[in-house]
Amino acid sequence: MKALAEFIVRGRWQAVLVTAACGVMTFMLPPFSTVLNYLAAAAVALVMLHIGTLQGLQVLFIASVVSVLFYQLLGLQAAVVIIMVALLWLPCAGLAIVLRVSRRLDTALKAAVVFGAVLLLAVYGLHGDPVPWWIERLQVLQEMLDGAGLPVTNLSDEEMVRAVAALLTGLVLASLLVGVLGSLMLARWWQSQLVHPGGFREEFSNLRLGQAVGLLTLGTLLAARLASGTLSDLLAQLAMIMLVPYLLTGLAVIHSVVRQTGRGNAWLVAIYILLALLPQATLLLAGCGLLDTWVDFRRRVQAKSGQGRK
Repeated sequence: MKALAEFIVRGRWQAVLVTAACGVMTFMLPPFSTVLNYLAAAAVALVMLHIGTLQGLQVLFIASVVSVLFYQLLGLQAAVVIIMVALLWLPCAGLAIVLRVSRRLDTALKAAVVFGAVLLLAVYGLHGDPVPWWIERLQVLQEMLDGAGLPVTNLSDEEMVRAVAALLTGLVLASLLVGVLGSLMLARWWQSQLVHPGGFREEFSNLRLGQAVGLLTLGTLLAARLASGTLSDLLAQLAMIMLVPYLLTGLAVIHSVVRQTGRGNAWLVAIYILLALLPQATLLLAGCGLLDTWVDFRRRVQAKSGQGRK
């Protein structure tokens, strides 16, 4: 991976080649589409972080144009590429600018929450309550599954469908933020490998968002429970977006604790496998990250480790 990072920062056209190639292959190699898409966004972010904002914007623009023209020549829908650029490459580039200027991961994560919140409010402001639209999509999905002989009983329950539809916009936006931040973290790790090997590990292990953000997140969760109707749905989805950075904080806590206690990497591998196989575990991880705002697990483990050595 370090060799790839070195190639990307070698020059503008090398970065364009990697970004455009990943963008083109995203839709040509469906099994690897997510990974390639994240690599493309990370390549742009790396140029932003390591070389400069102007150079990064140039790479973003040229690679986007190349990808769109390629699919136009193939007679395919180039609009999909435009959406990919607008919802992943561009936000990742914007957060890279924030990180470059602030030099703080927590600031970039807070900016990501603002971006997600703006998108959520834009959906409600421009299109009104999205629940009816999602209900129609879920009904279409149910018909498709029924036609394939795979009936899903939960989709026949109107109350269940309404409850799911009320959260889908927030879930989609939260998933989008996970991808954007994942690409940004990869770019930051690449940059660390180039200029300060091991620096990203320290930066990530010490990641915290502060008590003010924690209180705001808790307040949003509580308000979502107390409110009703569309306001409750909106606040619940906003809380989902606000919890995304705490997934990374939770991972930072786990990485730090594993290192402080001297446990092997097998523990980390097991945790990542658990997160991949059991999506519900992400809620526990986010809760751990939020709770660390006040408990500070890393400091407590470090203090106990120091006492144990004495």
